[in-house]
Formats: sequence, structure tokens, C-alpha cells
Amino acid sequence: MESLGKLGLDPIHLAAQVVNFLIIGWIIWRFLLKPLLATMNARREKIAQGLADTEKAKMALENAAREREKILQEASAESFRILQAARDEAERLRSASLQKAGRDAERMIEEARGVIALERRDMEKAVQGLSLRLSGRILEKVVSDLFGEEERSRIVARGLERVGAEIAATGPSSETP
Repeated sequence: MESLGKLGLDPIHLAAQVVNFLIIGWIIWRFLLKPLLATMNARREKIAQGLADTEKAKMALENAAREREKILQEASAESFRILQAARDEAERLRSASLQKAGRDAERMIEEARGVIALERRDMEKAVQGLSLRLSGRILEKVVSDLFGEEERSRIVARGLERVGAEIAATGPSSETP
């Protein structure tokens, strides 16, 4: 033991450090490495199981692909039959729709012509009224500076009567579209 002292080592401290090291080593093994190794083993098993499941899934996928091809071929044949039936039905419906659309279009054109004629008459009446009002205003402006109030009123009234009579004489246009 003296030889340790010559090296600058205290045997009691050295023994205490060895004991501390062993205790810390045991704690690390017990609470850190052992659970860590257990977790790693569990993960290794899960990975192996995952690889096995992947292989099974790959086989199932190949089987599904073969089944899919078979179903697609059957569906293609069935869809061709359905498509042909749909084309025949569509042609029949198109023909019926064209006939109905033609009848509806003719009816709508006749209705539109009637509406247009009514609107045209209403518009001509509105234009006549506007024309009378504008003629009256123009006549008032023209004669306002030339005549007195009483004379101006008489001239405007007579002018409006003449314009109204002229409009009534020509009447609404009898042209039809």
C-alpha cells in the first residue's frame, strides 16, 4: 500500500472511487442500458415483423393486381354493351328532343312577336308623349323672350295642339316585324 502512496494515490480514496464506479456502473446498467437494450430488441422484432408483413402485403398486392386485370376485362366488355345501349337511347332521345325543341322554338318566336308588338306600341306612345313635352319646352323657350305671359301661353297651347294633332294623324306605325 505504501507503493500507492509513493505514486500520489490514497488507497482509501482509490477504494471509495472504485466502489462509486461500480455503483454508478450498476445504476447505469440497471436503469439505462437494460431498458435501452430491451427497447432495441423490441424494435428489432417489430422491424422483422414489419418486413414479414411487407412481404405478405407484396404477395397480396400481386394477387390483387391479377384480380384487378380480370375485373377490368369483364368491366370493359360490360361497359361496351352498356355504352352501345346508351348510344341507342341517346339517339332516340336526341331525335325526340329536337322535335320538341323545334315546336317550342316556334311557339316562343310567336310569343316574342306578340310581346314585341305590344312593347313597340307602348314605346311609340311614350315617344309621342316625350315628343309633346319636348315640343312644349322648345316652344316655351323660343317664345319666352318674344311675347308676354298671356300671349306665350296661348301660342304654346296652340303649338302643342298642332303637334298632338299631327302625331295623332300619322298614328302609330302599322308595320309588323
